[in-house]
Amino acid sequence: MKPAAQNTRATPRGLLLLTAAMLLLILYSGLHFKSASIANDVAWIGVQNGIRFDRQGIAYAQAVAASFSRKSPGDHPLSIELAIKPLEASDDGHFRFLLLLHGGDDAEQLVVGQWRSWLVIMNGDDYDARRRRARIAVNALPPQKERFVTITSGGDGTAIFIDGQLAKRKDDLILQIPGAAKQTRLVLGNSIYGRHPWVGEIYGLAYYDRILPEPAIGDHFRQWSRERTFTFTRSQNPAGLYLFNEGKGDRIGDHAGGQHDLAIPGKMTILTKEFLATPFGKGKYNVSLFQDMAINIAGFIPMGFLLGALLWQANYRDVKKRLLLVMLTCGAISLTIELAQAWIPSRSSQMLDLILNTLGAGTGVIGHSVYRHYFGTNPPDSQTPDQ
Repeated sequence: MKPAAQNTRATPRGLLLLTAAMLLLILYSGLHFKSASIANDVAWIGVQNGIRFDRQGIAYAQAVAASFSRKSPGDHPLSIELAIKPLEASDDGHFRFLLLLHGGDDAEQLVVGQWRSWLVIMNGDDYDARRRRARIAVNALPPQKERFVTITSGGDGTAIFIDGQLAKRKDDLILQIPGAAKQTRLVLGNSIYGRHPWVGEIYGLAYYDRILPEPAIGDHFRQWSRERTFTFTRSQNPAGLYLFNEGKGDRIGDHAGGQHDLAIPGKMTILTKEFLATPFGKGKYNVSLFQDMAINIAGFIPMGFLLGALLWQANYRDVKKRLLLVMLTCGAISLTIELAQAWIPSRSSQMLDLILNTLGAGTGVIGHSVYRHYFGTNPPDSQTPDQ
């Protein structure tokens, strides 16, 4: 008696291997560190006081807002002095964080950053200026050139001094110290999310709970030029003082009282992990964004096609069922990658990527069904036709 026709077929080994290879490629693309490394790229300079940030580094101190006196609500005078040397002009157009005071809310953070060769100071997270948040900026950071930067802000506005000379003033901009005493972090060389690395050297840092007068600013620059150290600021009673004179170790001492030492972690540390950021929440609408969107869709189309083929070989002939199973599977793979990216420097966990990856997988299943319809071998009469 002739045996009944079987509705299942042996899955080709080549198809399984190809699918496994595609999965490994997706995992590598989603989880590799790009330009970053596991190590924290911060090193002591050695030949002089200072530290160097290279590729992906960070140094930070906790609860520094207590250093600033708060005379009354809205009255937060401050001055910041920095001796620095940018090593790159950041020609990729990305915003780099040189110094950050973060109190738990990106919209209130105080940022001293670099965009190309521009020094930018602002409160908030409007890095590309698309929302027109108030800021002050000067084109004063050419690569490989030392700069003595002084920033003052109070009731009369905000000013930037470069090498002791006034570079720009904005009377209508008053910088705010964000957060409460136990929340505010002082961060050097990066953002709290590890996505805005600055490349350069810092030789000294002092900050004050008052506005330094212009004659003192010029005098401080001249003393720095002669002595190459910030020890002269001790007599000025700064709220925070970092001489960067340790030369080794994982701490940068606070010489204004010793309460807010900067830590240099051995591994690159993301201070705040962001999971599945909202689509288009703070993104910059440019060619790069749409290229990334296209890559996220296209990257999962082959996986969707191969999984669709595997399911068809396993006798899942209903295209709707294949579409659902593949999108759920690829959605789970993408979700795993996006959650893991919250721990990876230079990567970001994005809800939009998850959505686009899943849509790409669905596109692959539809592509396989179209291929089967026009180019596939017709199934035996005993099997359900592909839909």
